[in-house]
Amino acid sequence: MKKEREVLLSVAGLSVSFFTPRGTIRAVRDASFEVARGEVLGIVGESGCGKSTAAFAIMGYLPKTAEIEGSILFEGKSISDLDANELRSLRGNRIAMVYQDPTTSLNPSMKIGLQVAEVVLEHMDLSSSQTSDRVIELFESVGLADPDEIGNRYPHELSGGMQQRVMIAMALACDPDLLIMDEPTTGLDVTTEATILDLVASLKERVNAGILYVSHNLGVIARVADRVSVMYAGQTVEQSTVYELFDSPQHPYTAGLLSCVPKPPQEGGETTRLRRIPGFVFSSQESNDDLCLFSDRCPLANEKCMTQSPSVISSPHGSEVRCIRSHDVDSDIWGEVEQILGVPQSQSETVLMAEQLTHEYGKHQKKYVLFGPETSTPVRALNEVDFDVKKGRTLGIVGESGSGKSTLARAAVGLIEARSGTIKLHNESLANKVENRSQDERSAIQMVFQNPTASLNPKLRIRNTILRSLRRFAGLGRDESQLRAEELMLAVGLDPSYLDRLPSELSGGEQQRVAIAGAFSANPEVVVADEAVSSLDVSVQAQVLNLLEDRQKELGNSYLFISHDLGVVRYLSDEIMVIYAGYVAEYGPSSSVLSLPSHPYTEALLSAAPVPDPTVESNSLRLEGAVPTMRERFQGCFFASRCPRKLGSICDDSPPPSQDAGEGNGHVISCHIPVKELSAVQS
Repeated sequence: MKKEREVLLSVAGLSVSFFTPRGTIRAVRDASFEVARGEVLGIVGESGCGKSTAAFAIMGYLPKTAEIEGSILFEGKSISDLDANELRSLRGNRIAMVYQDPTTSLNPSMKIGLQVAEVVLEHMDLSSSQTSDRVIELFESVGLADPDEIGNRYPHELSGGMQQRVMIAMALACDPDLLIMDEPTTGLDVTTEATILDLVASLKERVNAGILYVSHNLGVIARVADRVSVMYAGQTVEQSTVYELFDSPQHPYTAGLLSCVPKPPQEGGETTRLRRIPGFVFSSQESNDDLCLFSDRCPLANEKCMTQSPSVISSPHGSEVRCIRSHDVDSDIWGEVEQILGVPQSQSETVLMAEQLTHEYGKHQKKYVLFGPETSTPVRALNEVDFDVKKGRTLGIVGESGSGKSTLARAAVGLIEARSGTIKLHNESLANKVENRSQDERSAIQMVFQNPTASLNPKLRIRNTILRSLRRFAGLGRDESQLRAEELMLAVGLDPSYLDRLPSELSGGEQQRVAIAGAFSANPEVVVADEAVSSLDVSVQAQVLNLLEDRQKELGNSYLFISHDLGVVRYLSDEIMVIYAGYVAEYGPSSSVLSLPSHPYTEALLSAAPVPDPTVESNSLRLEGAVPTMRERFQGCFFASRCPRKLGSICDDSPPPSQDAGEGNGHVISCHIPVKELSAVQS
C-alpha cells in the first residue's frame, strides 16, 4: 500500500516586495510549492528568479520593510502568525537552513566546536558533557575526519567542503523536520560536491526530514531531488517529479534550461552546440502582470501570451505548468542541433608551451636562521609540468581545489614567477614574471578570473575599464576606442549602454561577460580562463561558452580553460590535462581522457560529477581525505595516499611510469597499473 505524503511545508501564492528609493522590487510574485516529510524538493531557475528570497521568507529572515503576501504553512500553522519568541524557537530547532557561502556564516574568531555547541545549548536542555558528546556525534554524522579533535579548529583552518559540512552539522543539531539548503555546493570541486550530495541523500533517509534544495545546477537537482519546482521572474512556472521534468518538460523555460546544459559527446565523438535562452529575466521592477512574464524570450509566444497572464494547469498525476502552449513544448523549440567542428590538432601550430614548470610557495626556514632543525618547508604547487596549447584549440585543466590549477594559470600569464621551467610563445621564451615581458607579449596572453567582481574596479564605469585596456594594449585612439568598446559589448551579448554602468549595477553573469570583453580588447592570442563560468546560471553559462567558441572560430584564439565542471570542460576542450598535487596525472584528447581507460584519479572525478539525468545511477566511487599539502616529497606515486586502485608497496615506493594509452593520439596516463588492466577493472 502506497504511503500517503505527509506535507511539512505548504507555500501558496507567495509574493515578496521590497520598497527602495529606486522603486518597488517584486522579488517573488506568485510562488506555490509543497515539501513532504522524507522528500527533497528542488527549486531551480536563473539568478533573480526569487529562489533564495522564497527560502528566506520561509525562515522569516526578511526585513520588516518587505511586504509579504500569500501563505506559508508549517505543519498547517502559518509562520507569519508566530510571534518573535515562537519564530526563534522554530528556527534551528524544527526548521534549519544551510547557506551558500559558509565563510560568511561561520564566526572567524570562534572555534567551530563552540559554534555548533551554541546552537545545541540554545534549543536543547543538555549538560556540558552531553553537549560535547552531541557536537562530536554531529561532526561524525556529516563525515568529518577526527570528530573528537576538529572542533578545536577555527573556520580558516578548514577547506571549503569541510566548512560546508560544519554548517550542515549545525543545521542538524536539533534533528530539524525541515532543512532548507541554498546553493550549498556552488564553488566546490566535484569530489567535495559529491560527498555533500551523498550526505543530503542519506539525511533524507536517516532523519526522515523534508528538504528544500535551491540550486541552479541541474545535474545536482537530478541527483538529489524527488520533485522539482521551476521558478521564473518570481513565479512558479512548472512542478513535477524529477523524472517527468527531465524527460518531458512542459514549460518552454524548463525546456530552455535543459537545452543549455552541456551534453556528453554523441557516438563518433561529435559535440553539439549549446542552445541558449535569449534576453534577460523579466525585470523585478516591472509591475505589469497582464502577460506571460516569459513571453518576450519564448519561441512559442503568440499574441495571447503578450496580453494575458496564464493560469496554472494541473495534470491528473500531480504536475503543474503555467503556460497556454504547454502541449507544443519539445526540445526542438530552441533550435536545431548544430555540430561543432574544431580545428584538427595536426593542422594547428603551437602557440603557448610550458616545459618543466615548477613553483613553490614559501621557503625553507631553520629554527635559528642559519642552523638548527627545519621549522618550515615550502609548499610545492607545480612539479615539472609540461603542456602546449595549439592555435584555435582549447586545453582544459581539471582537478580538485589545491591541485595547482590556478597556480598554473597565473604562472602562464606571469602573475606569479615560476621557480623554474620555461614558458614559450610561438617557440620564443617568455620571462617568468609579467613585469619583464614586452607590451606585445603581455597583450598576447590575457586572463579571465573566477570572480569578476574582484577583477573590476568598483569605482570605475565599464567604459573606463574597457577603454583603458584598448588604449594600453591595442594602441587605439579616443574615437577608435569608443567604437571598438561598443563592438566588444555587442560581441559578448550586452547592449552598449552597459558601458555607462558601474560593476555593482550588473549581475554576476553580466560582470563575467564584461571581464571577457576586457580580455578580448587586447586582441590576445591566448585567453586563460580560471573558473570563468563556475558560478553562472546554466543559461548565462551557455551564452558565455558559445561566445568563447564563436570568438575562437572567428579569430583563431586559443584557450587555457580551468574548471571543476567536467561537463563544461568536456564541451569546450579539445585536449584535457588532469592535474593532482601539482603533478600531471593524465593528458590527451578530450574524448580519450574522459572515457576508458582513465587514470584512477580521473575515474574518481568522473564518478563524482553530477549528470543532468535522474535515470543515470550515481557511481559510488569516492575519494577519502583531501589533496596533500605537498610539503614533503613523494617517494612513490603522488596519488597513492588516496588511490582506490592502489596496488601495494610499489605505489608508495616508486614514481609511476608515463604510459601511452595505446590509441596513438598522445593520450598519456601516469600510473603503475598497466593500461589494459585499468580498462578491464574500470569497465
